[in-house]
Amino acid sequence: MYEYRFKQLSEESVTTLEDMGIYPIEEDFKGQDICFVVYYGEGLEDIIKDEWYQKVEVDETGWDTKWKEFIKPGNLTDTLKYVFDLDAEPDNETIIINPAMAFGTGTHPTTRCAARLIEDVVSGKTVADAGCGSGILAIAASKKGAKAVYAFDIDPEALGNTLENIERNRASNVQAWTGGIESLGVKTDVVVANIITSVLNMIHPSVLEIKPEYIVYSGILSEEYEEFMKELDIKDYEIVRTETEAEWCGVQLRCRIQR
Repeated sequence: MYEYRFKQLSEESVTTLEDMGIYPIEEDFKGQDICFVVYYGEGLEDIIKDEWYQKVEVDETGWDTKWKEFIKPGNLTDTLKYVFDLDAEPDNETIIINPAMAFGTGTHPTTRCAARLIEDVVSGKTVADAGCGSGILAIAASKKGAKAVYAFDIDPEALGNTLENIERNRASNVQAWTGGIESLGVKTDVVVANIITSVLNMIHPSVLEIKPEYIVYSGILSEEYEEFMKELDIKDYEIVRTETEAEWCGVQLRCRIQR
């Protein structure tokens, strides 16, 4: 496994990676220029022709300790905080995250937008976290009173990290597995997905088949929001509210038809 860092990724390259089930991680550690990180085996340079400036074997990157230097604890919502102290004791206001190689540490605006949009609608509900990454949103839903949470991600590398974080936070009502939206075999009251818009568009028909009471989407660039919503089939849903941070946006939708 290698860590590839790209200065830029073209739309064509992003589509190619998505078709391979790979989603680039956008990073701007220590205020440096934004770069795009992809984890893959040997030979990605033969597939993606965009300029990359670093390729390092993962075990040489020191990922398991590098995050301690760059990311700091903070507030996920007004009532939830995230920490990276693996010796901390979990409580109802604190989520302990070992970020490993999974996206979703709480430091990215899209994660915070999604967390703020789910926290007031999950109590007593069943929740599906599509593309769960580190499991932070699933754990947040559990801490905010969800009855049961189903977390899944197509990236098998994410599952071990998700399970570790679930255990660290004693979120016993969260089930996690490797799979896509089609692997969810139950109806849920809430579906949350913090993924790039092209993937949100792709999974949306499957989300509609679930007929959740609430849909929360995040990972939408603010400049793309109107076009994204225009193309989305939401005739049975109404927009309750949106959350924005930096250049990112999330939206909470509520079903007009009572289940």
